[in-house]
Amino acid sequence: MSKNNRYLFLLIPIAIGIMVLGSCKKKTPENIGLPYLPAGDLLNATFTDTFTLITHSCKSDSLMTNRMAPILLGTMNDPFFGITTASIFTQLEPARYNPTFGSGITLDSVVLSLPFYGNKYYGSLAAETFEVYKLTDTLNYATNYYSNKSKAYSTLLGSVYIQPNVTDRVHIGSDTVTLPPQLRLKLDTGYFQNFFDSTQYTNYNTFQNFFNGLYITANSIPASGSGAILYIDLTNTLYSHLTLYFRSSIKPLPSGPLGADTSFTLNVNSATCAHFSHFVHDYSATTVPSTGPANANINDQLTVYSDTMIQEDQVYVQPMAGVRTKITFPSLKHFFDDGEKAINKAELILKVDPSSIAGANSIFAPHPQLVIAISDPIGPLVMPDYYEGVSYFGGTYDATNHQYIFNIARYVQQVITGKRKNEGLYIMTTSSSTIANRVQLIGGNKLLSGHMRLKITYTPLK
Repeated sequence: MSKNNRYLFLLIPIAIGIMVLGSCKKKTPENIGLPYLPAGDLLNATFTDTFTLITHSCKSDSLMTNRMAPILLGTMNDPFFGITTASIFTQLEPARYNPTFGSGITLDSVVLSLPFYGNKYYGSLAAETFEVYKLTDTLNYATNYYSNKSKAYSTLLGSVYIQPNVTDRVHIGSDTVTLPPQLRLKLDTGYFQNFFDSTQYTNYNTFQNFFNGLYITANSIPASGSGAILYIDLTNTLYSHLTLYFRSSIKPLPSGPLGADTSFTLNVNSATCAHFSHFVHDYSATTVPSTGPANANINDQLTVYSDTMIQEDQVYVQPMAGVRTKITFPSLKHFFDDGEKAINKAELILKVDPSSIAGANSIFAPHPQLVIAISDPIGPLVMPDYYEGVSYFGGTYDATNHQYIFNIARYVQQVITGKRKNEGLYIMTTSSSTIANRVQLIGGNKLLSGHMRLKITYTPLK
């Protein structure tokens, strides 16, 4: 199964699940109780939360990241997650074909405009070095690109050390023009001097053969606890482009579209412009130490203590093809040893580690929505409880109690009755290509306050 198919459950319409569940007529142990009855109304219902949960962090798969909105850019140094860098590969397309430039061209400046997406960012805004390179490899808008892939690039076209400002409008030309908040990167005019040959703009293929596109990255290492991942709107049809500002001593013919003292635009936002994100994580840069196998930082969980059956006190969930948490339930198979039961409700309760969001770390807000999936050799699979709808299934961050709760009664009943293998679950983030928020959770160690737990409400059947 392809990576795309593994995650199709994130896009499955809730209505399909409702129709499927509505067709079930026979009352088996699997469909007795919730979501049909609230827990407080169940006859002879009781609960237990003493199950053993083994929790461990592991690497996520790469993500398809082509033509996402927003697209992520920047470098962030998280003391718990190390250094994360998001870069962009993109094509350009002329705003018009067959232009007439005139002659005696003087190129004044070249500016790459990257508008912010809703003024959003994740982390702490700090000065970063943004670099723009020329691609030496081709892109194709009909091709799917993944976050772990890179394209060949060479010539450095521009390097700017700047602290991004995501809130203030940009003033151009003695404040005569104002633009929405954006990252504006000045590029080398010397390289773009040869961009005024009209034969290079005959059609789409002609221009793509002339210029493959850009690689945009942040080449800096912020101090621990600083740096940000910016949310960029490359699909913005008004402001996402590269502009050549020039003067011509001899104007083109009156019928020409351009005049003297003017500009020419190369768009990033057209429907035929390929672009994708490239993510790099350096977990060795974390400043949180390990104190042993049971209390290992993210880097050691992925390398030194990589066995997912090692119980960890803190576990990690990160988007951008970062990490996910594996949960196994070794004692769940014994739940029917003293008699058959109907699972009315099963809540998986995940508490955020308070140290990861306290004090200086408060800039790292937890991810707004997590998702859980079934561990399987072919890739994560959809949970049967997902079809009940998001309001039942859960996973939304509770900022008051600093926790996530999932309802997984159907999955638990299937495991206990032997209808499904007990291979555990993965905790992952939704919108992993477009939201940078990470979360550190308290693991399954029962000695820890707020440890991860499975709370089952059930009715004995005998």
